[in-house]
Amino acid sequence: MPAADAASVETMAGPAAAGAPRRLVLALLGLYGAAALAALPFAARPGPEVTAITPLFVATVLITEVATGFLVLVRFEATRRWSLLLLGAACLFAGLMAVLHLLTFPGAILPGRSMLGMPQAAAWTFLLWMGGYAGLALAAVAAAAFAPGWRVAPAQVRRHGLWAVALVAGLVLGCGLLVTGRVAALPPLMLGQAWTPLNAGMTYGEMVAVAAAILLSLAGAGRRDPIFLWLGLALSALLVANLLSLAGGARYSLGWSLGRLSWAVSASVLFLFFMGQFLRQQQALARAKATLEERVAARTAELTQALGQRDLLLREVYHRVENNLQIVDSLIHAEARPVTDPAALEGFARLRQRVFTLGQAHQQLMRSADLRYFDIAPFLEELVAEIRRAALPGCTVEVLADPVAVDLDFAIPLGLIVTELVAQAVRQEGVGRVAVAFRREAGDAARLTVSDDGPAAPGDLAAGNRLIAGLTRQLGGRIGITREGGTRIGIDLPIPEAA
Repeated sequence: MPAADAASVETMAGPAAAGAPRRLVLALLGLYGAAALAALPFAARPGPEVTAITPLFVATVLITEVATGFLVLVRFEATRRWSLLLLGAACLFAGLMAVLHLLTFPGAILPGRSMLGMPQAAAWTFLLWMGGYAGLALAAVAAAAFAPGWRVAPAQVRRHGLWAVALVAGLVLGCGLLVTGRVAALPPLMLGQAWTPLNAGMTYGEMVAVAAAILLSLAGAGRRDPIFLWLGLALSALLVANLLSLAGGARYSLGWSLGRLSWAVSASVLFLFFMGQFLRQQQALARAKATLEERVAARTAELTQALGQRDLLLREVYHRVENNLQIVDSLIHAEARPVTDPAALEGFARLRQRVFTLGQAHQQLMRSADLRYFDIAPFLEELVAEIRRAALPGCTVEVLADPVAVDLDFAIPLGLIVTELVAQAVRQEGVGRVAVAFRREAGDAARLTVSDDGPAAPGDLAAGNRLIAGLTRQLGGRIGITREGGTRIGIDLPIPEAA
């Protein structure tokens, strides 16, 4: 995990985070202790021999402890703290030992007998279960209280987690082999349904370890990480479970049954803690999502407004350029009035046509939706319609253009080429028809064709026109001229990728 993420986990698990639930945990401890004291006088009363209580108890412990163990190990991967690695191992051990307890408990699965081991196996399993969990939990709390900075190297985190799971599984397997294969060599812990003094003594010893872990959780570790604060509540419920069970003195007594219920509660505390954290994180995520959506909506509105203003500004710029070109055209026209030389007048006419081409390109762009691209077809039609006015009588001009989106860098050179070629053709004697075609071909290519049916050779003029040749090179095109019943000029052009 990146350092920033680990820091956020530490912040969430720091003193500020632990301070809020501390009063709640202490209040729950008080209520739980009061309930346990109220139940103690009735603990020795015999209760109903309900064998189903053990499978239900084991299923609860197995599910909650194993799930909690893996959740703690996930937290360990984020923080790399040894205390969480030990706590995760403790939870996994408690969950897996529950299965061994179910297999060795008489009547839990098979009527009147256990699946594995002799009658004493269940009592030894219970003590090993309790002792192993208490020892690992005490080690985790001690590490959190006295060595909070004790961490695993980043490169070793996953390996240590896998080793912890493997060692816990091996420890549970070893306990199973002991209670099923060597239980006859062990001192008895049960006399009928009652506990032996050895059983009680060992249980009291384990309870001392649990009590020490509770004190360390509430006094030290819980102030640094709320998970250990809630672990103190879980261990308190486990301590109550053993007190009630000892006070009951035998299986299926009221204290024994309440003890199992209390242990199930103990196993669920940390699981509920993680579920509570998940709920809070989801709520925080929902709030953050709502806030982000509000900010995105506000920013989108700002950008939309800015984009609208930009479009308005661009349209105004294009409009002013068009107006300025119209002014230039008017100035050229005014300068041409006193001129009588036919060659000069033709030069003025060609110049005005080129200015018109530039203005028409800006006008088309001003009308477009995105102010970047416009359709070439109406642009060519407008150009040819203007040139048609200067055609000799009897000459017709046709335009066939595919709809292709182009920008100014493509449209202006192409428009000037069309203007030059068509203007040359319509002024030729004997030309009755001029055709302009712009067709899109395979891939990103197009072909411009200007043809006429006259006897003259405007193609020769085109080939020698430096303006047309230069504009064609600018567009990356190639010129070809053929003659069949007239002159046909073809220019192959690559269409810009953006188009």
